[in-house]
Amino acid sequence: MLDAKTRWNVRALDKRAKTLADSLRVSELTAHLLCNRGMGQVEDARVFLHTDESVLHDPFSLAGMEDAVDRIQRAAEGNEKIVVFGDYDVDGVSSTALMCETLEKMGARYDWYVPNRFTEGYGPNSAAFQNIQEDGCTLVITVDTGIAAIESINAAQENGMDVIVTDHHEAPPELPDAYAIINPKQPECPYPFKELAGVGVVSKLAHALLEAFPEDGLDLIALGTISDLVPLVEENRFFAKFGLRELDHLNRPGVQALKEISDIKGPPFSEETVGFGFGPRLNAAGRMDSAAPAVQLLLADDPEHARSLAGVIDGYNRERQQTVTKITEEALDQLQPKAEKLPAIVVTGKGWNPGVTGIVASRLVEKYYRPTIVIALDDEGSGKGSARSIEGFDLYQSLSKHRELFQRFGGHRMAAGLSIDEDKIPNLRATLGEEVKRTLPAESFVPSTDIELTLSVEEVTTELIREIEELAPFGIENPKPLVQIANVPIQQKRKIGSLQNHLKMSVGDPNALDCVGFRLGYLHDRIQNDANIHLVGELSVNEWKGQEKPQVILSDVAVKERQVFDVRGRKDLQSFIYEAYTSEPLTVVIFQQEHERDALDKGFASNDFLFPDEDRLTVPTNILFLDLPKHLSDLTRFLNENEPFIRSIYTGFMEKDQAFFTVKPTREAFKWLYVYLKKYAPLHIKEHEPVITRYQGWSTDAIHFMIQVFMELEFVMISDGNLIVNEKPLKQDLHASPTYQSFEEKREIEETLKYSTYEALKAFLFACMSDEKKQEVLTDGL
Repeated sequence: MLDAKTRWNVRALDKRAKTLADSLRVSELTAHLLCNRGMGQVEDARVFLHTDESVLHDPFSLAGMEDAVDRIQRAAEGNEKIVVFGDYDVDGVSSTALMCETLEKMGARYDWYVPNRFTEGYGPNSAAFQNIQEDGCTLVITVDTGIAAIESINAAQENGMDVIVTDHHEAPPELPDAYAIINPKQPECPYPFKELAGVGVVSKLAHALLEAFPEDGLDLIALGTISDLVPLVEENRFFAKFGLRELDHLNRPGVQALKEISDIKGPPFSEETVGFGFGPRLNAAGRMDSAAPAVQLLLADDPEHARSLAGVIDGYNRERQQTVTKITEEALDQLQPKAEKLPAIVVTGKGWNPGVTGIVASRLVEKYYRPTIVIALDDEGSGKGSARSIEGFDLYQSLSKHRELFQRFGGHRMAAGLSIDEDKIPNLRATLGEEVKRTLPAESFVPSTDIELTLSVEEVTTELIREIEELAPFGIENPKPLVQIANVPIQQKRKIGSLQNHLKMSVGDPNALDCVGFRLGYLHDRIQNDANIHLVGELSVNEWKGQEKPQVILSDVAVKERQVFDVRGRKDLQSFIYEAYTSEPLTVVIFQQEHERDALDKGFASNDFLFPDEDRLTVPTNILFLDLPKHLSDLTRFLNENEPFIRSIYTGFMEKDQAFFTVKPTREAFKWLYVYLKKYAPLHIKEHEPVITRYQGWSTDAIHFMIQVFMELEFVMISDGNLIVNEKPLKQDLHASPTYQSFEEKREIEETLKYSTYEALKAFLFACMSDEKKQEVLTDGL
């Protein structure tokens, strides 16, 4: 068996799919995907598939828009100095760039400002506002920030500098007394779509100011919208879909330069290009230092200057990767081995870079699947942290009830940022743990995978994949569909990649489907070639030398049948098995107690040992048969009695004294030796061994074996140190000798278990287990 990493939730085909498919002239499978996304009605599905500007809502339906437009227009006409106050993530820098380009089109006098994460922290602050005002600014427009900055904004307004807030984050109970607030999530805002990113809100303000949608800024809107992981539906789908097309044109020198220096593939670009290519690099500047180079890059109109900035940003990204790796390793050291017993994770570190705590938190969630907070502490005992959640736990709502713990706090359901005094962290750890225990049942700590389609190998075609791609760009609330291919044979599998850490398989019979599992190379040794496998992954088209083939990019696999792994004779037995089962139980079955020392010498842990004559299995486990049983019945009994708890079987079957390759004396050999003994008796056998060996070529062990058999059958005996022959022995078969029986049985055991083919060994082991129980293997709580 091989358990899946996650709980698989497989959706049944929607009953509306056939009618929808007929109306839209798409496959029933694609229609099912549309139904899953709430597009079960024909018109809704048409709008989704053919998104255009008609999905855009009137920007003036946003609360505060009229006041904001009026104030900005007056400032532009009056040549007032306007400052765009941004944030340091991709949404923040793209929002800053889009707002600046809008003011440029209006002919306004403007500047921009993005706070430094390390010296100023998140959001508007009074010191920055004071400096801005002393520089002659009379109007500040915040983008992607400001909704929670009550103190600094209120002070600015009182000092005569107007502040217009544009933001998309959750609105706190108390709002700042700004000149105007544009945020679809603020109370009583009638705007029909609440899930805009910060740059999406700025695009609405730009639309209102310019009296036309800023199409040339769609690339900026796509960068921020996709990177900020907002739902890619309705207006956001339009922004992402048409923004990616604008990005394809590479009209912006900064984007062109970043693509070239970072070796980003394309155009055409996809949501994955933004999420894993442009986005992390633009984020890196603000994570490692100032975000200013990222804003400058997006606003650059000189290609040479853009290339210089792109080099700086790419360098920040490399530094960011190294920093994340180091902090993650330190966090893991803090947690092991207790993390899996905790309801939630809170880790802290002196000198950690607060710019990457969100990435580290995400990695810890990926490993342990617990709500996680990572906090970077400075020398003064102040901490800045990031929180990431799991499905079913609303991080923002849960921690909002404990705002007294924080200096600052903000975010949404799945992620949050915070500032906190070091002495309050123990209270935070306890509070978060209690909130999680109160909210989540135990099964919530195993991640779930939503599988939208169950397909046969034959159904996976390039035509189907191209049709499904019409649902792109994929993202939150429009995920790239995961499909299941169930119970298929493996044609071949191998490890690939320079580090041999990826897995490639071909599955199906007679048709073969290629599957690639990135970073799943470790599964190669946990899947037998003769197993039927269950796969979950994303469909894609592999293009090579003008040829197109469908393939599956694996995300999870399972083998639901018991597997037998032939490890007879492996010298690296312990490391091979323990590497395969780092997180699953393993029981080392030892039939002969004298081999316990051998097991310890091989590196196995004594608490994993089981001696069949003393104990039985009580929990599901993988088993290793370390040695051979003395009797085949011992093995048969163990398998029959313990079968419900046996998962995978590893066959070591070590043996020191082998009978299989020992020459078995024939009946003619016994007859010859008996005649010889009768002729020369009484005799000292040691004196005659050289003569016998010279005549017959037998080893001394063979001679001793036959004499022992004769003695047990009372054909010969020892008298006064001499071997004599019984003149009137009872007529007995050789099998009446216990020594002969033992030799025969040992040879049979070795032939059956030690030197048989894999196929014969597997057949024998399975025959020892009752047919009706073959598939009734217990798993941990499932």
